[in-house]
Amino acid sequence: MWIKSGLLFVGVLLVLTGCGEQEPQSIHISVAASLKDVMDDVKPLYEGEHDNVTLEFDFAGSGQIRERVENRAPVDGVVLASAADADKLMKKKLIDDKAEIASNTLVAVMPSKSVPNGDITTELAKARVIAIGDPASVPAGKYAEEFLTKKQLMGIVKARLVKASDVRQVLAYVESGNADIGFVYQTDAMISKKVQTAYKISNDLHSPIGYYAATIQDSEAADETSKFMDYMKGTQAQKILKKYGFGEAN
Repeated sequence: MWIKSGLLFVGVLLVLTGCGEQEPQSIHISVAASLKDVMDDVKPLYEGEHDNVTLEFDFAGSGQIRERVENRAPVDGVVLASAADADKLMKKKLIDDKAEIASNTLVAVMPSKSVPNGDITTELAKARVIAIGDPASVPAGKYAEEFLTKKQLMGIVKARLVKASDVRQVLAYVESGNADIGFVYQTDAMISKKVQTAYKISNDLHSPIGYYAATIQDSEAADETSKFMDYMKGTQAQKILKKYGFGEAN
């Protein structure tokens, strides 16, 4: 009798213990390249607070990320540096909605040892090589293209433009001296000791720069992914974004 009762108690205990545990879940999120340092800080904090969740990130230009989602890549969520790319995913019903989590500023950087001379028009006129993200897939490149067009400089610089696959590659071109000047975000310039912010580009010369988080509609981890996206709007994540120079959502 005692043996049967003991076995029954152990069985009930195991069932109750099992009910209290959550299944481990891995979430894969594609993120705009300019947010890499932020996500490197966010990952251990979030996983420490959610011991059943593992975050997996890949980083690329927002246009490239959008195309991957359109081609049904195994992604649970996205954080894009482009409202236009997020809107295209919404139109195709691949995401339900987008939430803006941060903003940024476009700047022109030069190697640290260079000496800016005059305004940006003068600097662009004499530059041998000008680095820019490919406007077709890199939002920072699109914003730079808008600036150059509004200032009627595109015709002057077009032959000297070298297009990069993402904003960090633009930064690398300038760091190495392979480009005399390049267009990146303020946050990218802040992480490098090899470049200087030579010019800040006025916000009224390009579309607003925002970062948009969204959960993929048919993700099997949609609930956990949505929780992470909410976390990115919360106090702790916003402190990390601010630490790296990102501004509040527009």
